[in-house]
Amino acid sequence: MEKWQIVLVGILAVIVYQWIEGGGPIHFKTFSPDFEYDYIIVGAGTAGCVLANRLTEDPNITVLLLEAGPVDSNYGLSIPLLQFQYMMSTLSWRYKTVPQKGGFLLSKNQEVFWPSGKVMGGSSSINGMLYVRGSPADYDNWARMGADGWRYVDILPYFLKSENSLLNEGNKYHSTGGPLTVSYPSYIPELDKDFVEVGRKLGYRVGDYNAESPFGFSHVQVTVRNGKRVSTSKAFLHPVMDRHNLFIGTGIAVNKVIFNKNKAIGVSYVQHDNEAVVKSKKEVILSAGAVGSPHILLLSGIGPSLQLNEAGIESISDVPVGKHLLDHLALPLDYILSSDDDRYDTVLHYSNIVTFNNLYQCFVYRGGQLSSPAVRSAAFLKLDSEQNYSYPTLQVEFVAGVSSGSNIWLELFSSNRSSLYNGDISELRGYSLLLSPLHLKSIGELYLNKTHPESQPIIDPHYLEDPDDIKYLQDALKVALKIGGTLSLNRKGVKLFAEMMNSPFKFDTDEFWRWYIQNLAYSSFHYTGTCKMGSADDPSTVVDSRLRVKGVTGLRVVDASIIPESLSGNTVAAVMMIAEKAADMIKADVYEA
Repeated sequence: MEKWQIVLVGILAVIVYQWIEGGGPIHFKTFSPDFEYDYIIVGAGTAGCVLANRLTEDPNITVLLLEAGPVDSNYGLSIPLLQFQYMMSTLSWRYKTVPQKGGFLLSKNQEVFWPSGKVMGGSSSINGMLYVRGSPADYDNWARMGADGWRYVDILPYFLKSENSLLNEGNKYHSTGGPLTVSYPSYIPELDKDFVEVGRKLGYRVGDYNAESPFGFSHVQVTVRNGKRVSTSKAFLHPVMDRHNLFIGTGIAVNKVIFNKNKAIGVSYVQHDNEAVVKSKKEVILSAGAVGSPHILLLSGIGPSLQLNEAGIESISDVPVGKHLLDHLALPLDYILSSDDDRYDTVLHYSNIVTFNNLYQCFVYRGGQLSSPAVRSAAFLKLDSEQNYSYPTLQVEFVAGVSSGSNIWLELFSSNRSSLYNGDISELRGYSLLLSPLHLKSIGELYLNKTHPESQPIIDPHYLEDPDDIKYLQDALKVALKIGGTLSLNRKGVKLFAEMMNSPFKFDTDEFWRWYIQNLAYSSFHYTGTCKMGSADDPSTVVDSRLRVKGVTGLRVVDASIIPESLSGNTVAAVMMIAEKAADMIKADVYEA
């Protein structure tokens, strides 16, 4: 099939899928700016949907949930393998970083594309659906840093509260009955099974990484049910939209928090080019994400006073908003299959994803390639030099497809990766190990555009600027090469794509791998830390351990931006947990008052 035919079939498939699913418009109570609400939640994303559900469990509490994007009525969002298509759509904020000095040499202007959900469900509606809680040591470290009440033993009940596990693990680390379905992928290719078996052969643990140990190889746990994505909107928000005390507004771009002296009393927003104000009786809660929440705080006068003065904004509270930006990187290590390999036609490739068989399997049996995300297996590891560590430092995701050459990858990252290879890189078929270092040292920042403060903030992650980060990735590649080499044994004609690349350096030298890292690394889209949580006395924090913004009252932040240090895994599970815990803290404050 020609590429345009594949796109056309895909569009028709989504239409058919919508017809099969039935349904119709999503109904909810709209709001009036003339009415005051107990709580205003800014952002119906991963955290905001959880908060709206839990707070309105109390019929005496009124909640207004404001979302900049539309409702999640696009049925294509439910098809797991279409995840990357929506990262590039109008349902994403499509942020860009400033040019990165440390790498991204193939990206246009060395800028890095940062998708973030702009739709009900936020990034949980467009992400890779992996459910990874991180290591217990991560949360114990939060508590040691001053986040009282955030030890692993404190937060595990909130993971369990959300979860409706279909894993059949039968242990105390999983539960059933919650709104959020957690399952294993319904479609797991033979290559994924081989990947997990390689881990066993190399002496690694094989088992549930969300249980007693965060280490080892496993098929991934995903937020998918019956072959359909389960976003926080679908899990937490849709079932309660008819509550009498929940009001929702979409297409609402909140630009700042309104204060009476130092107390937050509402928000200013724009809808259909008209600016208005809506007020809160108790609190404003920012759940706009690791870019959106700090941006709103800065526009509201919460942040470094010098930066605010330069932008002509009156300072209300001088706290380090945007100063602790963290992210995970990803680095693909691709292996190319020969055309006579028995797995050649089974790996992900643009020519075999949208096929009649895949569509039939997805729509009729809730199975097949389309019913599962691109990543179906992963490993959580530490290097030989880190054997005393109680948390993973390296996540290796397995993809039964070539990452470096996929059309989606090339478009998503505005990358000129095709220049690395003399043939047509998009025609290559094989499998990938995606290396994600979990605790790199480089720390970024986010700040206002001084001349146009309300435009996208300046995002500078400072990727790979700490020389130890390059060294770590070079060591991590040795681990991945051992895994990949073992996986390719007894497979005729398998080639390491790195050996086929046009490089100015000799293959397998330190210079080669440095060049490789600086050219092929990209973001894992796990942005955190820009409204860092911790002790109220810590000058590096923006919110205290109850997520209250320092220096003001009536204002909290509840989303990924409060995470104080990088997690040992993906972030969406932790964000849901944060929202669950925040809802309990907020309700406890109400009852105490």
